[in-house]
Amino acid sequence: MSARIARPYVDAFFAVAVDPAGELAALEAFRHAYALAPELGKVLSNPGLEREKREALLAAVAARVGVPEIAGRLLKILLHNGRLHILDDVLAALRARLDRDTHEVEARIVTAQPADAAVLEALRALVADRTKQSVRLVSAVDPSLLGGFVISVGSARLDASLERRLEKARAALHAIAPA
Repeated sequence: MSARIARPYVDAFFAVAVDPAGELAALEAFRHAYALAPELGKVLSNPGLEREKREALLAAVAARVGVPEIAGRLLKILLHNGRLHILDDVLAALRARLDRDTHEVEARIVTAQPADAAVLEALRALVADRTKQSVRLVSAVDPSLLGGFVISVGSARLDASLERRLEKARAALHAIAPA
């Protein structure tokens, strides 16, 4: 349902945005600041507070984060329409549209420990070579992996974690000597 609601905002944004990637980055920075202050969402959604005061507060936070004019207008429209709560859905739809327009894929890389830049660049090059598209990396750390990494691009997944290797070894041992 939210994707259907987000689509008109995405279409309007791309119709007027001069630098969609830059504006999207600013909107994501705003979302991060917005998520860090849950009371901000309560104040902005409070119908008892005058509309002008809510707009001024939104504009102040957006200016502090460095949101450009077009992205600021999008935030203001979402506020006016009572849709600021779907900001995550709108940003996901904006990112998907930008990726489609720029022929870029997102590769999510999960490692057991923070990976250094050289390793991430090597993995990015591997994914770019396989997909024949430019790649945007999103890295995360999951200590439960014990070692190795997991790369996800869309529905494709490469699991090179120590946990997966141990599972394969256990399955091979059970195949050789059934209980």
